[in-house]
Order: sequence, then structure tokens, then C-alpha cells
Amino acid sequence: MAIRQLTDMKREKDIEELLNETYELLQQIKSTYEIAKTNEDIITIAKPKVKSCLEHLRSSLDYIAVDIYESYNNNKKDVYFPYGKNKKVFIKSLNKNLPNLDSKYVSILESVQPYICNDKWLINLCRITNFNKHVELQKCERVNSNKLTTRVGNIGTVEGSGTLHIGKIVVNGVCINSKGPLIITDNQSVKDIESVFDVPVQVRRNYNWVKFTFKGTNIDVVLLLDKSLNKIRMLTKKIYI
Repeated sequence: MAIRQLTDMKREKDIEELLNETYELLQQIKSTYEIAKTNEDIITIAKPKVKSCLEHLRSSLDYIAVDIYESYNNNKKDVYFPYGKNKKVFIKSLNKNLPNLDSKYVSILESVQPYICNDKWLINLCRITNFNKHVELQKCERVNSNKLTTRVGNIGTVEGSGTLHIGKIVVNGVCINSKGPLIITDNQSVKDIESVFDVPVQVRRNYNWVKFTFKGTNIDVVLLLDKSLNKIRMLTKKIYI
């Protein structure tokens, strides 16, 4: 059965709106990553924003599938974007959602499957979206880079996993670390380091990078969302010609 050109399909602009909104939300999430590099109090990111991004991306894929289906089939049915971890699973999903699809579009849809592109972004996106939509907001865990710098007022600096030994410090005849000599390491939080001084001493810590992963996985939230957004944009250009 011949497929009509998709240039006149009604969901292309809807997809564009969803992807643009995803981009805006993603910038907010990325800003949290940047702020977290110098703020240890940020231990997670806004899960509702992440959920919105996930659902916008998944909906964009499903809109593509519905437009394709309606371009060559007048029967109404629920249609979802076909995907699978291997060719067998993909073909089963394809036949269920887009039976008798023109080979040209089969090739396009297959190009984003993990066994073709050697990347699990599509599988991860769909699986994590389903969890957030139907189970609960998935927790995100902070992961710090091993490279960091800790500056303890004007006293000294600790690079990475090094240590800073601080002996007795007397300012204007007053000892400011009466609890005794100190050993500052990267294992101590900024608040813990500041608390050992008798007077306010500003401690600043800067990580080379900070990322947040979906709990129970090593999947970086921003990496998955960013890659999925770019891949779906490229897929859309191939479909709506």
C-alpha cells in the first residue's frame, strides 16, 4: 500500500512545539548541573521537569508513528512508535503498530534501533518514560567528578584527593581553631570544614563536573535527554520531507 507524503500531516507542528519546550526545560536542568559544581547542597534535580522532558520526547515519537499510520491506513487504532532491543522485537512491534509499512519508512524507523545505531538511547528513553509516567518520579542521584578544588579561606587549597594540614592559627592573639590541628580532605563536606573553625571561614569547593543519574542506573539525565532530543529532531527531518 502506497504511503502519502507526510508534509501535510497535522502533527509535525505539534512535534516541533514539544521539542522546543523540551529544549527550554533542558536548559533549566543543565543550569542546575552548572550550579551544582560549586554548591554541594544541590543533591538532586527537579524530577517533574525531567518527567515533562521524557514525556514530550516520547509523545513526539508516537505522533510520528500516528502520522505515518494515518497516511496509508484509514482504520482507527492506537499506535505507538515501534522499538526493540533486537531486530526480532522491533519487527514484532512494527507489525503491531505499523503493519505493511513501506520499506522506505521501515528503514528510517529501524535506523534509530539499538541493534543498528549501536546506542540504547531509544530503549532507555522509552523504559524510563514508562516508569516515570506509570510508577513514580524516578529519583536522581548526584555524581561528582574526582577532580575538584577546595579553597579554605586564605589559609590554603586542596587539589583533588590531596590533604591540607592546618596547625594552630592565631589571629590578633585569638586561636581560631581551638579544636586542634586540622587535616582537610575532599571527603569532608564544605559545611563540616567550616564548622571546625571558631570564627567564620569561607570554604569554596569546585568540581570539574557534576552529573545526575537515574537511580539504579548509570544513565546521565542530561546526556539521555540531550541525545534523544537531537536524534528525534533528525528523525523528524527524515520523515517529514
